[in-house]
Amino acid sequence: MVKKLQSRRNFLKTSIAGAGALMAFHAVGKTKFIFEKTNNKAHDIWDGSLTEDKNALFDLPNCLKYTEVINSGDLMSDGLLYGGDPDGMEFFDLPGKKLALVINHETSHLDTSLNKTTAYRSVNRIPYSGGTSTVIINQENLSVEKSFRSLTGTIKNCAGGKTPWNTWISCEETYQDNHGYAFEVNPQIKLHGYKRLSNMGRFKREAVAIDINDNLGSVYQTEDSPNGLLYKFVPLKKTDLAGSGKLYALKVRNLINADNSEAKINIGDSFNVSWVEIQDPEAVLKKTKHQGIEKGATTFNGSEGIIVQKNDQEESEVFFTCKSGGFSGLGQIWKYNTSEETLTLFYESSDKEKFWMGDNITIAPWGDLIVCEDNDSNACKLLGFTPNGKMYTLGKVSSNNSTEIAGVCFSPDGSKMALNLQHAGKTIVITGDWEKIKNLSKTI
Repeated sequence: MVKKLQSRRNFLKTSIAGAGALMAFHAVGKTKFIFEKTNNKAHDIWDGSLTEDKNALFDLPNCLKYTEVINSGDLMSDGLLYGGDPDGMEFFDLPGKKLALVINHETSHLDTSLNKTTAYRSVNRIPYSGGTSTVIINQENLSVEKSFRSLTGTIKNCAGGKTPWNTWISCEETYQDNHGYAFEVNPQIKLHGYKRLSNMGRFKREAVAIDINDNLGSVYQTEDSPNGLLYKFVPLKKTDLAGSGKLYALKVRNLINADNSEAKINIGDSFNVSWVEIQDPEAVLKKTKHQGIEKGATTFNGSEGIIVQKNDQEESEVFFTCKSGGFSGLGQIWKYNTSEETLTLFYESSDKEKFWMGDNITIAPWGDLIVCEDNDSNACKLLGFTPNGKMYTLGKVSSNNSTEIAGVCFSPDGSKMALNLQHAGKTIVITGDWEKIKNLSKTI
């Protein structure tokens, strides 16, 4: 039997700070947000409804609006075209009231327009199309001031993660030879401004999150596979991910598979965990997941987005989604407490109308988890989760358009949220009265 450390009832109790007040998530490494006060007057609270987009792209609360920043096929400043299938991305502050968005492209075809000398890899002198684009926008009017490719020659760059030293880690979701690596991209440098992070492992990597509260600078990594693992890379030097380090995989005591296919795990159940070392991170002889499984590492079904936050006890908690996990196969959200060395099932869906295959994930300025859906339906949603597991819909793909929502992130000051509508090839930035969203969140 699996040892369960915490019941659902106790979990909800510990998710509440004070009498009736919700414990907020605090994103590790984030700067102070522009709004701090809470105003709960009726007219200052979002009513929870979405307004149908007259342009039939993305429905939002009536207190928010979006701006299309760049679309696949647009000509960029470097003479190249903005790539297809935009996926994970992140905001970065730049001097002169500018913001950079570093954006992944989940593509894998060969692209003759790219330069072999600046690409990571090519076939017959033709580079692979995957990688990243950097789009620099004006903070005030959101106009594009410069745009360029910042990584090329890679394959299926899905999600990634922002470092505390303001670089972007772009992840290849593939087991193909010479690929499956993480790459560190400088948001201010064009091609050649990237590093391959070999010691972090070679596998079908989806996303990464760095725990800066950890003196070792541990990097948590998801693997998008039906039997993928949760990894931890511990660098020898905290800020040098291209250097030496050790790779580990999570092992949940007496739990071989966390997909809950037998419905024995309830929301709020917690388990003791440990870590097993991966001896061959670059998978020269054997895939990293097979190395971990042989040592008892626990598998997860389609691990996707990952984020680290601090709870009210100043403990680091790692949240990650499993797109196909759960008894119904509709998705899970797990929480790993680094201090207690426990893994908790934060959420599992049994109703696709409410939650259907969560993917990219971030933490909102008002303290909630924000999750993108990716389910190949005509109505993918952008969902918010309060710290006690209550859920609301913050946005939705409109008019029966079939597109994955990806790349959700907030600007460092919290005033802007960016999204990719992947199959539509559109990158949008959302602005408005976030205080109304925050106020509703605190009442549900």
